[in-house]
Amino acid sequence: MKKTIIATNASWVNALEIAPNGAWVQPGPGEHYVWGANDPTGPAAVVAKRFEVKSKKVEKATLFLSVDNYAIVLINGLPVVIDAPQDNRDFYNPGRMFNISQFLHYGENDIVIAGFNYPQTSSRSDRNPAGILARIEIKHDDHKHDDHKHY
Repeated sequence: MKKTIIATNASWVNALEIAPNGAWVQPGPGEHYVWGANDPTGPAAVVAKRFEVKSKKVEKATLFLSVDNYAIVLINGLPVVIDAPQDNRDFYNPGRMFNISQFLHYGENDIVIAGFNYPQTSSRSDRNPAGILARIEIKHDDHKHDDHKHY
C-alpha cells in the first residue's frame, strides 16, 4: 500500500504561504498555511490544485482541513464542505477530517478551497488572522501492474 500526500503550499494556484497563528493547528513537514496571493490581506481567498490519481484502486482518501474562519471546498466541482458563515471574530476551525474517496477518480482531479475571514469585510492582519491548511491523503494499492508514483 502506498500513500500520496498533497498539502497546501506555494505550488497551489493563487497560494501565498503565510506564518501560522499560534492558536492554529501547526502544519506538518511540507505543509503550509496559505492565503490568496492575489490579495494577501483580503477578507477572502481562493486556492486550487490539480493533482493526478494514478491508481485505479484507491483504498481510502481523506481531507484534513483547518481554516480561520470558515470555508467552502469543492473536489471535481462537487461540494465537500460548505461552512456556515461565522459571526465570531475569535472563531477558528482547529481542523476536521473528511472522507473524500467518493469524490476522487483515476486521472486528473481538482480541489478548490475558498476561505473566508470574519467579518467578511475585514482585512487579514496580525490582529485578525486568516489562513487555510489542507492535506489530502490517498492510500492506494501497491501492485506492480499499476503505475504508482509518490507526489
